[in-house]
Amino acid sequence: MEIKVQPLAQKHSAMLATFRCGVRSIDDYLDQAYGLQEFNLARIFIAVEAANKNNMVGYYAVHNMHIEADTMPMPFASMLRRGAMVGAVYVVMFAVDRRYHNQGIGTNLFRSALKRIKRIPEESGVWAVVLDALNDDAERFYRRFGFETLVSNTRRLYLPVNEIA
Repeated sequence: MEIKVQPLAQKHSAMLATFRCGVRSIDDYLDQAYGLQEFNLARIFIAVEAANKNNMVGYYAVHNMHIEADTMPMPFASMLRRGAMVGAVYVVMFAVDRRYHNQGIGTNLFRSALKRIKRIPEESGVWAVVLDALNDDAERFYRRFGFETLVSNTRRLYLPVNEIA
């Protein structure tokens, strides 16, 4: 299925109510979506079917964050002064509606997210994409894109922006 990714807008409100990925906290995030955007706390992008633009199949949300130097991977961490902060883009939410699981939509949607994120360093200092994998399956999914563990003993993963394919 071909998808189109677009910034969340008021015209999408009816679609948000029917979206269900199977994880309540991820579904509930959409209840706050307009407020988060209004106060510049996140940007949400939705995927709709190219053939039926009234059918939302997935979404992702991003905002900025920083990474403290002492959590940076080597050898990069050794080049930073103590207490330094490094800019990153945090993928706070990523989901595909459960009706569309295992159809390749997640891969296409995540590629779209990475493509969008790759443009950010042209305007702002951003070194990496960071996210927290929900479970083993999600972690395997993100590792296929080249993500590695940022903080040991956690599911916090990173990918340097200059390594986005």
